[in-house]
Amino acid sequence: MNTKSFFNYHRAVRVGGCSFASTLAIIAATATNVAAQDAVPQIDERDQIVVTALKRETNLLETPLSISAFSGDQLENSGADGLEEFLQFAPGVQFDNSANGAQRIFIRGLTSQIGNTPVGFYLDEVPFTALTVTSTPDVRSFDLERVEVLRGPQGTLYGASSLGGTVRILTNDPVHNEVQAKGDFTYSSTDEGGGNHGLKAAVNIPLIEDKLSLRVVGTQEEYSGWIDQQDFLNFGPPAEEVNDYNVWTARAKLKYTVSDNVEVILGYWHDESDSGAGNLTDDDGQSNSLVNPTTGAEISSDLYSGEISIDFDSVSLTSSTSYIDRERFNPFNDFSGFFSSTDVSIFNQELRLTSNADGRFFWTVGGIYTSNETEATTFFVLPPLLVLDTTQNIEGKSFAIYGEGTYSITDSLDATVGLRYFEDEVTRNDTSLGVLQPEIVNEFDDLSPRFNLAWTPTEDVLLFATASKGFRSGLTQATVSIVAAQALNVDIPLAIDPEEAWNYEIGSKLSLFDDRLTLDGVIYYIDYSNLQTQFLFDSFVFGTLNAGDVDAYGFEFATSLEIVENLTFNFSGNINDTTYRDTVTDASGFVTIFPEGQQVVLTPEVTLSGSLNYIHNISDDWRAIGRASVEYNGARDAIDATFSVISGDPNTRVNLRLGVENDKYGIYAFAENLNNDDNAIVPLTTAAAAGLGYASRYRPRTIGVNLKVNY
Repeated sequence: MNTKSFFNYHRAVRVGGCSFASTLAIIAATATNVAAQDAVPQIDERDQIVVTALKRETNLLETPLSISAFSGDQLENSGADGLEEFLQFAPGVQFDNSANGAQRIFIRGLTSQIGNTPVGFYLDEVPFTALTVTSTPDVRSFDLERVEVLRGPQGTLYGASSLGGTVRILTNDPVHNEVQAKGDFTYSSTDEGGGNHGLKAAVNIPLIEDKLSLRVVGTQEEYSGWIDQQDFLNFGPPAEEVNDYNVWTARAKLKYTVSDNVEVILGYWHDESDSGAGNLTDDDGQSNSLVNPTTGAEISSDLYSGEISIDFDSVSLTSSTSYIDRERFNPFNDFSGFFSSTDVSIFNQELRLTSNADGRFFWTVGGIYTSNETEATTFFVLPPLLVLDTTQNIEGKSFAIYGEGTYSITDSLDATVGLRYFEDEVTRNDTSLGVLQPEIVNEFDDLSPRFNLAWTPTEDVLLFATASKGFRSGLTQATVSIVAAQALNVDIPLAIDPEEAWNYEIGSKLSLFDDRLTLDGVIYYIDYSNLQTQFLFDSFVFGTLNAGDVDAYGFEFATSLEIVENLTFNFSGNINDTTYRDTVTDASGFVTIFPEGQQVVLTPEVTLSGSLNYIHNISDDWRAIGRASVEYNGARDAIDATFSVISGDPNTRVNLRLGVENDKYGIYAFAENLNNDDNAIVPLTTAAAAGLGYASRYRPRTIGVNLKVNY
């Protein structure tokens, strides 16, 4: 491509903002009066970012995809602790953090509460796709190299569960011949709650000159609860601050440079969290153990990885091997009468070849094998000491081969074609009330292509068009549902077909006014079919089947404007119409669940975000920085246990961050959810809870200080 001067320019990341003029006015006044900036004092907001979303290095604005990228320095200096605090600044991304330590990410309205996650999730080269688990690990945003968000189906390069898109968390590698250390301390206080604190540290240690280095990272954070919970009989005073949340992480990477052409990186990542009752309250911030019975969740994960990279003259070979062990335990409580555990293990092996040679044609081919097991057990406790258990044991073995090639037809026009073939065998062995049920085996396969044209008519303009397919593998019906259906002579499918999403989009990336203004825009249509949906069969049997297709029309945008030197305004958003194509009924065919044209549940029609960022040099060494940001999410609907649609509320959250710093030290004051938005985000999906107004909500206004040290 003849795009050198265009792609040599790029701002670090467009983090967006909100919609209301009044809220933006607050931000503008704050930025003007306080003179402060976001997160990037050490780097220019407009530096170029190199991404590897295409399995090879490209500059962000050179990449003909709907992609957002967040640099690690930017995330840390903006004060982001977890993914929730920045992912929603990527257009079309929604984040649900209500599930007791678990997190769910949705992109472009392709959502689900059952089955595998609808969004691909990668930790470095390691994919996290657990059978029948829609949540993702709680990765903390400290000492990251960058985060890439690919929007829209990505089936060719990223495979199953990349239905809505893919999120890639890329951590910093060890650095040879250099000792590095940094620390981070935060203390804050939450309205209606108590104190919160966080400690984070990273150290880089060279072991053998030019050969061997180690990087170790650790974080520990404790967040107070703010919800008081009454027991279901209203006996005694309510328990206070029941939704506390504590999380610990540790990460280590060992980098061995064997030669100029061979490199080995070994990695270990551990996370552990202990959460209370979750963020589910009524409008007065109260909860009830009948509606919200669980006492919380204890989650721990261990991830082991090994990556070998070999550069030859014309190609690069990458081998990535990983193993994940993840456990979740919901402890027994006096009012629920049950406790449960879920164990997940995932083994992945991927081999990939990428062309290195200069020329008009470059390509990537690869293959991946995955062995995956999920065992979920629920224990029912009956007085005095009788314990009954039900276990779901699901094993999957899958493999895929893929390839993608790009040919430069002219100096300004590139054409890309990609294809992935996937096979998946899923075996289910369940135990119901102590009785082993018959084994069920299902096989699924998929063929996912991608086509892309990218045109750079001038050095400041990139236009692209894409047609791509994403998919989510099929499911095996729960054995307990099959047994119940057989006993009641009810028809129920043994296998649930894969979901598919064909994505068609046209996009542009522009740089104007000597690079002071950049504009990204994408118009897309998604044909989303075979939705995996839970149903009540014949009013007695609860199970899963494929029901309903969806049409998704949307417009995404992101813009960055340097208003004056060191003052930057960012604005991004998604506007969509994501609706059921036909009326969806229950299994009987007579009861309407979703009427034709209704917005898909958990999908807001509008999401917007904006920020103002400013840096002011106080002296040769010190500078004042600050950031004011706002995010807006339209109302999201959910469905309760009676298949009635219940609605949440729109949400607006305003955050501020002000501070002074130099190259080694920084001190900052911050406020999160400054406007104290407590509107319902996603309603709790039970009829009783919906009637009482229970829903997931933001953490109330939280104000604190943050100290940083960097050597």
